[in-house]
Amino acid sequence: MKSMQNKLKQSAELQNLLAKDKVFLDSLESARNTIVKSLENRGKLMTCGNGGSATQASHMVGEFVGRFAFDRPALPAISLYDLATTTAVGNDYGYEGIFFRFVESLGGENDVLFSISTSGNSGNCLKAMESAKKKGVKNIALLGNDGGKMKNLADAAIIIPSRDIPLIQEIHLMAIHWICEEVEKYFFSKS
Repeated sequence: MKSMQNKLKQSAELQNLLAKDKVFLDSLESARNTIVKSLENRGKLMTCGNGGSATQASHMVGEFVGRFAFDRPALPAISLYDLATTTAVGNDYGYEGIFFRFVESLGGENDVLFSISTSGNSGNCLKAMESAKKKGVKNIALLGNDGGKMKNLADAAIIIPSRDIPLIQEIHLMAIHWICEEVEKYFFSKS
């Protein structure tokens, strides 16, 4: 039980630190505004990540296409995963190529690529972000640690300053939920 108490204390301490961190809060707001502008201009949200971050990327799409807090029309979003395509591209271009081909085929200038990485150095996300830049797609990165290499390619880099991967993922999920709530309220404020 003591270890759970410690985990809860660590989480609360990091949450309290971030609640006062202007750079963190501004980056969240910038991400929200970037997504809103994209959707207003008939763009879409594309998400990617690896492992637990892949799950969170898909979860975010579920909140956009399905619903977050209340019933409303779907918002355009796609997770850059498809078993056959991912394995075919991985076979032909290597694992680092699995997302960039999706961006090349689906990305347009009004779109947003939302990449998630606890290290900030995921090679396949970096390659997708580079492809997005070339196509005029906005890059948002949800990161951990010091933001790694991905922060340099991001139009908005949301960085959780920790090396504790499970803790980073917890805060990532909170950030995703906040963005989903804010975007949903912006387009469909419930009366």
